Amino acid sequence: MSNSEQRISTETALRLLIKQQRRQILRRVGDAPGATTVDQLIRHPEGTDSQQPEESGSVERRDLELHHVHLPILQDANVIEYDANQGTVRRSREFQDVLSLLEAIDDHREDASPSP
Repeated sequence: MSNSEQRISTETALRLLIKQQRRQILRRVGDAPGATTVDQLIRHPEGTDSQQPEESGSVERRDLELHHVHLPILQDANVIEYDANQGTVRRSREFQDVLSLLEAIDDHREDASPSP
């Protein structure tokens, strides 16, 4: 198998999913039929994790982290394509594998919730 055909490792995918903001980005990009804009990611940061305390602090800090930390990390792992000049984000080669892992984690969390 060549490097271009290798799939993302489970360990790498799990490291990408550690941060709440990256999980939210993946959910938003997954919900978009094509590319989404960074502005849409900023305006709608909520996700399944939104009931948890915000890890990042202020809105300005979250925006900086989005542009300079989270989007570049996901791009470096070939999960998204981030065009800073155009302000767009779209799925990349490893997106579906990481999103599938996130969905499995979410499903497990729902299954583990106590019944009312």
